[in-house]
Amino acid sequence: MERRLPPQYTGWQAHEPALRRMTTPELVMEIQDGPPDRRLAALSVIDLADVAQETLEDWIRTLPEAEANELAGAIPASRPNATCADDLRWVDLARKGYDRRRLPTFLVMLFSSLEAMEARECAEAPGAWEQVADWLGETYDRAGEAGDNDATEDILLFVFENHLRRAAVFEAFLGLIARHEELAERVSNDPAVFLADLPEAMQRGALEEAARSGGLPLLQSLARLYGAFES
Repeated sequence: MERRLPPQYTGWQAHEPALRRMTTPELVMEIQDGPPDRRLAALSVIDLADVAQETLEDWIRTLPEAEANELAGAIPASRPNATCADDLRWVDLARKGYDRRRLPTFLVMLFSSLEAMEARECAEAPGAWEQVADWLGETYDRAGEAGDNDATEDILLFVFENHLRRAAVFEAFLGLIARHEELAERVSNDPAVFLADLPEAMQRGALEEAARSGGLPLLQSLARLYGAFES
């Protein structure tokens, strides 16, 4: 299904063939000075690996939301010939992008970049997962304090429903259950949403933490979890 965009972007895809023939400096100029429809099209075809980091960070700060979302989607995660240093660059950019714009596309690309590092067996991958997991807990805490329900829901949907098998992410999740009673209640009331695909020990660990933090008693939440499996 085609994205719903503001009217100023109507017809943006028609510009793609001509823009693909442009050089990276020409595309950068389009993104910085062109009309909205051409800016969006340029973002859809540009190779971000050839764009200076300071330029990318400026775009994160200044581009309208539709264009910032296209920028996030253009992060070249999982590029076959990329180096571990390249992947770290995209991890950093995606994290900065989410900090600044709170667009879930940056979250998706952040974890795609981490998975690319892991697949490439980068020595930096375990440390990157740990750093991002710490950041994730802090980001959720800040969003909760600010009443930013969109951000907390995005983190739950795009991260914790998909990446809990990673030890660092699971530990961050346990910490959030311990600090947020409403999350403890949510996990224990409908445990299959987050825990269905986890090993039994991790399932039990999460539900024990939820029980300690204001959720249902362990036996009740386990019954709900395994009842969900049987249904």
